[in-house]
Amino acid sequence: MEISDKPRPDIPSFQDVEKDLCISFEDNLSLAALYINCSRLERIERLFGKKIYQDVLKKIQNIISEMKGSLVRTNDIIVSMNSGSDEFLIFLAKKRQDETFYPSDLETLCDRVSTHLNDKIFQIVVPYLRGKPRISVGYAVILNNPVMRDERLLSKLIDDATKMAGYQEFKKLMRDKEKLQELILKESIRTLFQPIVDFSEKKIIGYEALTRGPIATEYENPYVLFDAATETELVFELDSLCRKKAFQNAKGIAQGHKLFINCMPSAILDPKFTDSSIEYILKELKIEPQNLVIEVTEREAVENYDLFKEAIAHYANIGLSIAVDDMGSGYSSLESVVELRPHFIKLDMSIVRGIHKNIIKQELIKAMSGLAKKMNSEIIAEGIETEEELNTLKEIGIKLGQGFLFAKPSDPFISIGEYI
Repeated sequence: MEISDKPRPDIPSFQDVEKDLCISFEDNLSLAALYINCSRLERIERLFGKKIYQDVLKKIQNIISEMKGSLVRTNDIIVSMNSGSDEFLIFLAKKRQDETFYPSDLETLCDRVSTHLNDKIFQIVVPYLRGKPRISVGYAVILNNPVMRDERLLSKLIDDATKMAGYQEFKKLMRDKEKLQELILKESIRTLFQPIVDFSEKKIIGYEALTRGPIATEYENPYVLFDAATETELVFELDSLCRKKAFQNAKGIAQGHKLFINCMPSAILDPKFTDSSIEYILKELKIEPQNLVIEVTEREAVENYDLFKEAIAHYANIGLSIAVDDMGSGYSSLESVVELRPHFIKLDMSIVRGIHKNIIKQELIKAMSGLAKKMNSEIIAEGIETEEELNTLKEIGIKLGQGFLFAKPSDPFISIGEYI
């Protein structure tokens, strides 16, 4: 089913229907509800602004509304916690005239709704967050108690459903941790290589080593894989494994080609990635130190600046090249990147995508290109998919890039004649 952009009536707030719920509750033995928590998506507002976030929320409201008649009943009542909220409630009608919901029914429904929403909302938020949206869903039933106010019982129902959402999220987190621990212990990841092209001279200058999880699993998507590792506090262990497998699979890279390896700043703390081990790796791969390029994301420059700066200095001192990845993906580390003066600045695909139709993106890249020249850095445009994008980048003066237009990530290395 396609995600609908067609405007729908705004979901009412809980306050708008509270009185009607109280009246209905008095005529029934119980009331059941689902609580839907989308508050993790507020990162989109912090990174990209309220306009984009409001558009995302409107699409989420459409997805939730479209569940009526399929996952939930047409006469169920869907509300937001407050006006403009990213938390929602579904008050469930009786299954039949003489039956109510039991907790065992609700757990199954909760799992189905959670799976549905995470799958659908992922399609909306992936351009901004890339990892899983992690929408949590909880459920609860409240029994009618004539000695207590209906308003208090409704408040208790919402509180119970909210707590259950937290419990459900905790259970999922533990399951994810177990799956990731097994994946890391079994080393069940793959390394693919995508060429980085000098399109002014029509030649490949190097390859970026990219990690993928097991085929046909949710972890095949690298954003989902690393998002889950961050949530379960296994990102250091996963990063170390990815680096190990990348070096193992890079044997055979042609002399003179650069090898771009993604690293967390904390890699300098890894006893398996010391100066002596780097020297051994360079010897095994038969590449010069400057042709081993360590990529660190712009986000890490912001969130862990001191360690980031220490890592950059360490790698530079032993002759390696440095690249800052994901520039322009919504973070704000331009000042720190200027101070660090990396050898390469990789533009995030969100800036490159559709650049031929966006004057603002073109001006932004022109400004960054001018800045890079003053720092003796080179710009690499990621995610080039069309000839129109490539031609616009050429006109701006960008010479290096990678993307599906040239080649998809693959194993083994791709030769130049196949794609240029």
